Amino acid sequence: MATTAISSNALALNTRSGDLVALGTVATTPADGWVITPGTQVRALLLVFEADGTGDTVTITAGDNPPSLLANAGALSVVLAASDVRAIIIETARFMQSDGTIVATCVDAGTRCYAYKLPAGIAGGSGVS
Repeated sequence: MATTAISSNALALNTRSGDLVALGTVATTPADGWVITPGTQVRALLLVFEADGTGDTVTITAGDNPPSLLANAGALSVVLAASDVRAIIIETARFMQSDGTIVATCVDAGTRCYAYKLPAGIAGGSGVS
């Protein structure tokens, strides 16, 4: 599998984020997508997808059970129009793979993915950096 590894960046309350433009990553092979390693204490991730001028459909792969206790809820698709930017907060309990990663795939080679760990108390965020 030629997945593109991306880091999940920790967000903090009342603190300016890092440079968002520099954090986005295009998948080397769209069908293999991105692999994100959020860490064991992270309950939720904010994923942002930015499509190029042709639009795209991104699929966040259902997890393995175990560790994903909600894997039977299935994969999740996000449709992007041309030059669209969409965000989704996902619960890691649904999408965690047995190797501790989250996998998202896409159709178009121009889509960028950004991943953020949420602060403690925000949608189940852990506050773990």
